[in-house]
Amino acid sequence: MESTYYITNKNNQLLELINTIDYMASEATVEELDCIVKLKEELIAKDGIHVSPDQYNSIISILLKFVPTYIKDVC
Repeated sequence: MESTYYITNKNNQLLELINTIDYMASEATVEELDCIVKLKEELIAKDGIHVSPDQYNSIISILLKFVPTYIKDVC
């Protein structure tokens, strides 16, 4: 049986993620922009339901770009 992955809209989590992706798109390089826009469009089209593990990996990669360098250096 295949598992269904989703991002809940409880406490506006999906909306916050979409807003974060929008912000990242404004700061992304040309190479990163295509992946970011594609991810956003897929999440909106599916309303956060049936999110693939690859999409979760993309989300995590995008969010990790917000971690300040001094924190990355400590870890």
